[in-house]
Amino acid sequence: MSWKPSGEESMRRKRHEPIPPESLDEPFGPPPEEYLYRCPVCSEEMLVNEAIIDVAIGAAKFRGEYQGRMPTIGCPGCNGETMEYVDQES
Repeated sequence: MSWKPSGEESMRRKRHEPIPPESLDEPFGPPPEEYLYRCPVCSEEMLVNEAIIDVAIGAAKFRGEYQGRMPTIGCPGCNGETMEYVDQES
């Protein structure tokens, strides 16, 4: 009995076969979104990755503090939980 199903070839790449360029463009999907945050205390501005915001929302839900809006996150300039989301469309 053969280990390969009949009529099918191995999906394994041959030893020195190059990887097609179309598969190298976005190997993990589209790039994550970034949101502008600003600290009202020290005026520090930065783009925050959506993964960081997801973690902040999860932590706020765990503590029972989530209010259904973009969370306040920690500021690297003044070391406080003061950075707030800045709506870029207005």
